[in-house]
Amino acid sequence: MERMTARERAKQDKALLTLLSKWQSVEDQTIKSCETIMKKTKNPIISTISRAIKNDSEKHKSILQLVINGMTKNGFVLSPDDLADVASLLNRHISLEQKSIEVATKAIGLTQDTITVQLLKLILEDEKKHKKMAEQINNLKIAITGKIT
Repeated sequence: MERMTARERAKQDKALLTLLSKWQSVEDQTIKSCETIMKKTKNPIISTISRAIKNDSEKHKSILQLVINGMTKNGFVLSPDDLADVASLLNRHISLEQKSIEVATKAIGLTQDTITVQLLKLILEDEKKHKKMAEQINNLKIAITGKIT
C-alpha cells in the first residue's frame, strides 16, 4: 500500500463512506424487492430462495454498518481477551463446518434432480464460506495472541 498524506487519506475515507452508504441503500432495495417477490409468489422454491437472498442482504447491511461505525466512531477493536473467550470454540466450529461441507457434497452426489442439486449447491457454498470465516477469526486469534489453541 502506498503512503498517503493525511489529507489524501481523509478524502479517500470520505469517498469510501459515501460508497458504503450507497451500498447499504442498494441492499435496502434488494430487501424490498425480495419482500415483493415473496408476497407475489406461492411457489415455495421461489419464496425460500428470495428469503435467503433477503437474509443475506440484511446481513450485508449489518456488516456495512459495522465498517461505517469502525471508520467513524471508535475504530475497530479486537483484543486478546475477546478472542480468548472463543478460542476453544473456534476449532470445533471449523470442524462442524467441514462436516456440513462433506454431508452437502455427498447429498449433491446422490441426486439427479436439477432443482435439488442447485439448492444444495447454494447451501454448500454458504458452508464453505462459513468455514473460511471461522478460519479467518482463528487466524486473527493466532496473529493477535501468538497462541495456537
